[in-house]
Amino acid sequence: MSKQITLLLLLLAVFIPGVAQNEMSTILARISKEVFDETSDAQVTKGILAYKSNMNGDGSWPDIRYDDRSATLWLPAAHLDRIRLFAAGYCNPRSIYAGDETLFRAISNGLQYWCQIRPKSNNWWHNDINTPQHLGQILAMLQFGKKQLPPALQDSVLKIMESARSPSAFTGANKLDIAIHYICRAAVLQDAQLMQTAVDEAFQPISFTTKEGLQNDYSYLQHKEQLQISSYGLVFLIGSYRVAAWLAGTRYAIPKDKHALLDHYFFNTFARTLRGSGIDYNVEGRGISRTNALDKTKIVDNNDVAGLFSHILAVSPEQAGALAAIKARLLQQEPPSYQVTPGHTHFWRGDYTLHLRPGYSFNVRTVSRRTIRTESGNGENMLGTVLPDGSVNLVRRGNEYLNIMPAWEWDKIPGVTARDYDTAVVMKTDWGIYGSTDFTGGVTDSLYGATAYTLHYDSVTAKKSWFFFDDEVVCLGAGICSNAPESITTTINQAWAKGTIVVNENGNSRKLGQSLTAVRPRWVWHDSIAYFFPAPSPIVISNKEQSGNWSQINYSRKGTVSGKVFKLWFDHSKRPADATYAYVVVPGIDISKVPSYNPEQIRILSNTGDLQAVAHRQLKILQAVFYKPGRVTLNDLVVTAAQPCIIQVRNMSSGKTVIHVADPTQKLQTLEVSITSSTVKKDFTVPLPKGPYAGQSVSLAVE
Repeated sequence: MSKQITLLLLLLAVFIPGVAQNEMSTILARISKEVFDETSDAQVTKGILAYKSNMNGDGSWPDIRYDDRSATLWLPAAHLDRIRLFAAGYCNPRSIYAGDETLFRAISNGLQYWCQIRPKSNNWWHNDINTPQHLGQILAMLQFGKKQLPPALQDSVLKIMESARSPSAFTGANKLDIAIHYICRAAVLQDAQLMQTAVDEAFQPISFTTKEGLQNDYSYLQHKEQLQISSYGLVFLIGSYRVAAWLAGTRYAIPKDKHALLDHYFFNTFARTLRGSGIDYNVEGRGISRTNALDKTKIVDNNDVAGLFSHILAVSPEQAGALAAIKARLLQQEPPSYQVTPGHTHFWRGDYTLHLRPGYSFNVRTVSRRTIRTESGNGENMLGTVLPDGSVNLVRRGNEYLNIMPAWEWDKIPGVTARDYDTAVVMKTDWGIYGSTDFTGGVTDSLYGATAYTLHYDSVTAKKSWFFFDDEVVCLGAGICSNAPESITTTINQAWAKGTIVVNENGNSRKLGQSLTAVRPRWVWHDSIAYFFPAPSPIVISNKEQSGNWSQINYSRKGTVSGKVFKLWFDHSKRPADATYAYVVVPGIDISKVPSYNPEQIRILSNTGDLQAVAHRQLKILQAVFYKPGRVTLNDLVVTAAQPCIIQVRNMSSGKTVIHVADPTQKLQTLEVSITSSTVKKDFTVPLPKGPYAGQSVSLAVE
């Protein structure tokens, strides 16, 4: 038992003689302390002064519409927020309101009124999660109050909590959220059997599943097979560590195997989608349309996310160093590169690629028939039609896209090939639809890799691929076709403008003013990132003011966002037939070094609808996407694939060649690959992973 909990129980024992020093009391004390910690003395004082005096005699408030049934900003929820604040003041032994008789009557009257009218929202989440969780916290605190609720009133509150749907009916983060208030109810009732049931349900989502929840690749899917590493994945983390911290040291403590899974998901998946104080917009789901959604400073122990880091530290003290580094980056006490290690992960279950270097993150979101396109719902993310179609999160500081979404041109999401509409297209279907192609995936050796996406959406088709190295990412597109009446574009980036934009065309460099310019550049530089173009291509650059209202993308939000936006895209014109694009991104390069950078160390071997392949001469890496059986040649090296696949050959011609292969269709049983050169000739029949591991990369050693 922690010193803080022991101290709290001692204080409560003095305040309330006869408090039982058992496991249930320990759990209740931890739940109570969590609320005490997240509500400062100033908040308690301000809230009590503001709300206690204008409370009606029946326990209601005149400014709350109790008949409101809104799905998002449900007005009656404010009632329980205020009662919880009152309970924090009344029950915290350190509060100046501890034991205040008039405050206790206000709490009792407020709970009585709630039990009488039992408000309901049209959104099940309020009824089955938010309301019973609030009631559970209130009852937990009141167990340590100077006076106890009348038994009949406490029973009424418990019956409302009990009426919520069972966690057994749900999966993933929703199951956990419901199990949380079951734990509160069990502790109040001192019911060991109910507690065990609640704990089993709470920890059940900390396991691999092929349904909603934690996947075998450590991605997180919710609302069917939809990428939700943050959003629902963050709810999963908050709730799991919260419960684990409540139960630490008791018979109900988290099992070791589940503890290991939880830590892996936080430190190796979620935390690696962070950059500085921000997070990849691709992992937020429809939450991308919420104000400050990408600002994750709020997860560091404040009122928005109660005690996440404290709970992690309580459960995993051995991770204190790694947690401190994440916190330092989030709070900008250290630079975004601080203790960031290079890595490359392709999540074959989530259709998502995470490429990290100390100097930058370059992540790609795709979709297939196996996964769900980014959803709209509850009036959120109304314009995100092409969000999963190869969208790229390219960041160095971490705030390059913070709150830009209302001002975005939504058919020009970074990385996406799409129709150039005159006005933004509103989502036609809520809660997401499946992707439309099979060949989507990636190969990785955990440090380097390649990702491919077959686009077939909204009358646009293309073969898109990304090749990831240390200082460069190569982006290729081929087979771009459309019969749509609009021009087709591929957006390279659309981020907040920061500083000078320099364009080099025909060997001449110039600064770009506030304008929209069509060019055929050799390179473009902005915000410490250079974009090189191996062949002259029609590129459009915009450095203009853009604005938009939150209500355009989220019906419950208000306010206008405006600012200068850097926007860079290929114009493939109308009705392209087999169009292509190619560019090399070099993040973290000073403008003074761009002219001397040698892009010839990158060699594009093929960029067709059948084969996209790139070699990095310095790193001795060859990467190839075979959309059809074929071969790729580099000097005397020939790599042949008998089936569609993605291949990486590393340490070419060094005598220690290593091959990694992956099946993006996730349908093959075996893969036939051969490699020949002046020093080696080797044929492989590669057994491929099956079930939930289909699509995972396989390593082959070439002796």
